[in-house]
Amino acid sequence: MAKNVYVTVLLCVCLVGSFGTLLAKNEELGQVVKVTDADKPNIVYMLSDNLGWGDFGYLRARSPTGPSKEVVTPRIDELVATGVELDRMYTYKFCSPSRCSLLTGRLPIHVNTHNSDQTMPGAGIPVGMGTIAEKLKSAGYKTHQLGKWHVGFATEAHLPVNRGFDTSFGYLFAYNGYLHSWAEAGCDAYPGNVTLNGTNQASWCTATSVQMRHLKYATDLWNTTHPATGVNGSVEFEEQLFADEALRIITSHDPSEPLFLYYAMHLLHSPLCAPPEYLDMFDFITDNEDRKYVSAATHYLDMTVGRVVDSLKKTGLWNNTFFVWSSDNGAAIELGTGAKSAYPLRGGYYTNWEGGIRAPCLVNGGIIPDHVRGTRLDGVDSYVHLADWYATFCSLAGVDPEDTKAQTYGLPPIDSLNMWPMISGVNMTSPRTEWMLTPLTDPMIPGRAGGDAAYIYGRYKLLLNNVAQASWQGPQYPNASVWDTWTTFENCTTTEKIGCLFDIIDDPTEHHDLALEMPQMVDVIMEKMLLEQQNVFDPYRGQPQPILACSMVVNRSGFWGPFLNNESGLLNNVADPSFSFQKNTLLSP
Repeated sequence: MAKNVYVTVLLCVCLVGSFGTLLAKNEELGQVVKVTDADKPNIVYMLSDNLGWGDFGYLRARSPTGPSKEVVTPRIDELVATGVELDRMYTYKFCSPSRCSLLTGRLPIHVNTHNSDQTMPGAGIPVGMGTIAEKLKSAGYKTHQLGKWHVGFATEAHLPVNRGFDTSFGYLFAYNGYLHSWAEAGCDAYPGNVTLNGTNQASWCTATSVQMRHLKYATDLWNTTHPATGVNGSVEFEEQLFADEALRIITSHDPSEPLFLYYAMHLLHSPLCAPPEYLDMFDFITDNEDRKYVSAATHYLDMTVGRVVDSLKKTGLWNNTFFVWSSDNGAAIELGTGAKSAYPLRGGYYTNWEGGIRAPCLVNGGIIPDHVRGTRLDGVDSYVHLADWYATFCSLAGVDPEDTKAQTYGLPPIDSLNMWPMISGVNMTSPRTEWMLTPLTDPMIPGRAGGDAAYIYGRYKLLLNNVAQASWQGPQYPNASVWDTWTTFENCTTTEKIGCLFDIIDDPTEHHDLALEMPQMVDVIMEKMLLEQQNVFDPYRGQPQPILACSMVVNRSGFWGPFLNNESGLLNNVADPSFSFQKNTLLSP
């Protein structure tokens, strides 16, 4: 299907304007048409964390209750108004699989569907798979990664610098501390849980979220090839470190070379933290502390997006830039550590309800044709998946998206589809029409992952098993009432039906289960799920190695980083029961 898309792009090159379409693949001739470096646009992706449908002004404005003074995002709202809103951009239901998908151009079922223990040798992206950074670097781009990584760091080969990025600055786990880059995981040599009680920074974070996240006194902050020693805590709020580095990269960039900047923001993953001056702006929220912190942190995120855009404009890079902003999944709505909003959608992240997988997204920048600015791509013909940015970016850069390295190791090919023709207005139809969201091997027992498997086919979504967070938030959430999201389930698989079926176009809030009314459609989708299940990539990734990993934390004076020097078996993560990393030796300190 992807090859047909490229042929269409070639035929329509004259219709896109002076920028044109940058890659076409002719199936008969097997030729790739490339563009000169001067025509390659800068590509900037700002990926926010755990935010949902109710967290942004432009979406609240068209919600059933209208705008909210608690949701203040003027810079993102402006980018939507002057760019293109992608109203049907989908992700995985939680963090690491979404990021693996984005970076490799594969649906999560073909790269990773787990938030694995990061001390597993094979956690995240197999080192035998290529990444979008490698593709763009091969096309002459200067490539930079900032913020959250969360796709594996067991060996040096897993680090951003060896996955195609010239530079990187960020943290390796799923989250760390906003104030001192304290680590998600600890070691015996660095005992105890972080607490801010009694410190002059106690008001920066909610005590509950810090306590629930069990931050440790080890440090998770990495700078390209080494620990970012002395940088942690150099400013009071970690997001400022990443934003300042983004501005440094932009202002020092040579405009004669194309730029790829992947900025995976810490905000708004827990713990719930925000600078005091931003909290002061939302002092009127007095009935719920968590909601106040989320409002303040979201406004800070919005201002950070604005800082990056302003810098691109000031340097003149914006005129030849393709800018993408999105969330990595739906809203984290659990109390204590989440408290975001999926309103008016159902559920939140960790589940396949729309509130967990449908992410806010926009594109902007100087290369966007004028005639599509201010438009919204919505409906069954407008589907985009995170995986699709890979082929889209390859198209813009004039490079073949095929992952030949993965072929060498027998790994799944890319699933990515080029969305530039739809975004640029060449056509109004997305090439993506169906995909499996979560495999049937997802845990069947209800728990934090929801225990749900799901598939989207056209306008319909089929969900199986017990699905958590099976309710809806109100316009102000959380509030005085207490909703334990993890104990609210809908059992979609019963003696009467295989699963829950929803028309997510006409019923985006998923109120009307059609399973008993449309049994034939349920059967069609179930057959597709069973067929796709045969192609799920879920290899053995080794046993967690906390002792080995912590030995290297000690050797690095408290900083997390790679802990194995034997990459054998990591190229394809073969599911071999005899696969063992016990013989691995530590990296030298």
